Amino acid sequence: MKVGYTEFSFGYASTENLIRSSAVAPVGAPVFPNLIQEGTSGYDIRINFPGVPLFFQYKLPELMKKGTAFEIANGHCPALSIPFFRIAMMRRDVSRQHELLIKLEARYPSNVFYATPCIASVDDFDKAYNGAAVARQSVFFSPTDIGPLPDDKAHSIAYKSGLPNGYFCSEPKPIKARSFDELSAGFRTQFEEKRFDQIGESAREMRESVLQLASSPMRQTEQLIADRVRSRRVQVLDGASRPPEEERAVTDILVAREIARVDLGIDLLVAQPR
Repeated sequence: MKVGYTEFSFGYASTENLIRSSAVAPVGAPVFPNLIQEGTSGYDIRINFPGVPLFFQYKLPELMKKGTAFEIANGHCPALSIPFFRIAMMRRDVSRQHELLIKLEARYPSNVFYATPCIASVDDFDKAYNGAAVARQSVFFSPTDIGPLPDDKAHSIAYKSGLPNGYFCSEPKPIKARSFDELSAGFRTQFEEKRFDQIGESAREMRESVLQLASSPMRQTEQLIADRVRSRRVQVLDGASRPPEEERAVTDILVAREIARVDLGIDLLVAQPR
């Protein structure tokens, strides 16, 4: 059964809700939704603060309501009961997406996740959005916990709100299901790490790491993307001057974000302490 809202709506709502709910979480500015909104979101890089990158692959589930679903019928997912959610993995012979996510997570442990909602209907989605709770009504799965896809067949993840584990299928194995509050708790210690100590250094590393995983055609357009970012920044700032190190950090993050979104199919956000 379709949940009724779209993957784009979920990704946008989750990101926007994080901005609105930052007062109760260790996730503050900046969040960069896209190049168009970069100058109007009202969030500036605070160059003296740490910056921790988060990479999310948003996935839209189906709501499974019948006991004939193979996860229930074969008894191999003992903690699961109907209704539950199921997301489809990108097939290995169609895309290298999962493989690239594992490689990215090797560079950023505890910062790369599949993000998927535990929201069963449009009405529930609207309520979660209005309450700035979409991210907190979602679960997050580590690509490394899932492991390399074993073959070119279709695979999926089944999960249910409140359970500590989901199940990677078709040969079911439990995988840890993390809440956003669990993710947030981990940011506190990461802010102390030297590699994330300054947003400028973090931003440079983000850009280099994403670029190394990008396709050859995308790597060749890096400079064009950077020029477009700088041009748009000039238009938005309308002659106002910003410190050069701040502009470099903003450019690096936005270039990394655009390459990650277009070429790798993942969204880049940046967490900073308040």
